[in-house]
Amino acid sequence: MPKKDSARRRPPAKSAKKNASQAWEPKTLLSSIVDSSDDAIISKDLKGIITSWNRGAERLYGYKSKEVVGKSISILVPPDRPKEVADILKKIARGKAVDHYQSVRVTKAGKRIDVSITVSPIRDAHGIIAGASAIARDITVIEQARRALQESESRAHALFQAAAQAIFIVDQNGRILMANPATRAMFGYSEDELIGKPVEMLLPARFQRGHKAHRDGFFQDPQVRPMGVGMDLQACRKDGVEFFVEISLSYIRAGQNTFAVAFVTDISRRRADEEAIRQQREDLRSLAARLMTAQDDERRRIARDLHDDLSQRLAFLAMDLGRLAIKAGSQGADEVRALQQRALETSESVRRISHQLHPSVLDDIGLEAALEQYCEEFEERSGISTNFRSHNVPDSLRPDITGSIYHIAQECLRNVSKHSQTETVSVTLEFSKGMLKLTVKDQGIGLRKEGGRKGIGFVAMKERAHLVNGTLSIESKVGSGTMISVEIPANPN
Repeated sequence: MPKKDSARRRPPAKSAKKNASQAWEPKTLLSSIVDSSDDAIISKDLKGIITSWNRGAERLYGYKSKEVVGKSISILVPPDRPKEVADILKKIARGKAVDHYQSVRVTKAGKRIDVSITVSPIRDAHGIIAGASAIARDITVIEQARRALQESESRAHALFQAAAQAIFIVDQNGRILMANPATRAMFGYSEDELIGKPVEMLLPARFQRGHKAHRDGFFQDPQVRPMGVGMDLQACRKDGVEFFVEISLSYIRAGQNTFAVAFVTDISRRRADEEAIRQQREDLRSLAARLMTAQDDERRRIARDLHDDLSQRLAFLAMDLGRLAIKAGSQGADEVRALQQRALETSESVRRISHQLHPSVLDDIGLEAALEQYCEEFEERSGISTNFRSHNVPDSLRPDITGSIYHIAQECLRNVSKHSQTETVSVTLEFSKGMLKLTVKDQGIGLRKEGGRKGIGFVAMKERAHLVNGTLSIESKVGSGTMISVEIPANPN
């Protein structure tokens, strides 16, 4: 009995094995592979009617299989490509395949996408071409990147060609690999004369040996950096004419290689303009110096005439009036005495004006005493407490230096009196390490506007300092006063 039962159970085992084998028949396996592919796989007949549509096609184009099977493949083709499908089907009918054809298709939502299509003939059991199989892959992202790269390269090339600067690319051996039209225009060499030649040919002969060492140093540690800014860097044209340049260096890497990129600007015209401006400025300063010297000489002459002539005449007039008052007795003496007093006051005014124009003590006993005396008079006239201090001032200094310092001090104190609203001011004159320094400092309201530093008085002070190779600086803060400092190199006579 057990043997019979065993025999009866064997046939079902054979049947199960047969069903499993049928589940993995080649056609079934191929269909599963096609359906699971990420690419769109579509078959169609020779008239372009869709006969199969996998899940990849559903994902790519947005149509379900039931929406497109039986319809023309042309529903995927943009209107601007009307003959594309017909041309492909003609090739298929002749037995030719289409490999990796890049085109554009339209999804169900109307979106245009870039695709790469491979189309192959489908043959029936008799070897006759019955249709076509198309595999499409979405390359939109790849194509966008390619177009962006192409556009970037086009822009870079356009900039390279159109740049006003000369641009050339050099390898590590110093050979010129590329040069833009501006390079040819600037240096006078044709492209054939530049490509492959050493970059040193663009330099004056005296700089070529040293440049090789600089070039080697750059390639050892390539950096983006300027060259020649503020320096007398020169290049050389084909005709041997040298000209001034500024160079910006950069670098690019390609694989294992590093290349230098040089941006060269011809600054010859700019330097010529700068030199012309500098010369004009020097001419103006020279003119200002002559005018100030002439002004000082005229002041000195007028001061001398006032002191030696007019002041003396007024003094004699006062003496004569005094004698006349004695002779006049009691009648009219008061009136004569009043006239005598007016003459004395006028004489004193003339003396003060003479002193302001050019103090005689400046020539007689030096700058220090003259400045101290002026500070005393300023305090008396203005009512502003004026503290004068001096230290180590030489007894003998050049007249142009003493004159400049004195007049600058005058202008400073006049500005203090007019604008500062201060109660105290300090004036310091000192000499140290070959420099004579004047400092005038108040505790007033300060300069409220930057424009105040551009007034005629400040300009005149700066020019006076410049005439004797000195410098003038102004420090001011609203509510905290102003300090003006003048430093002049001065060697005692």
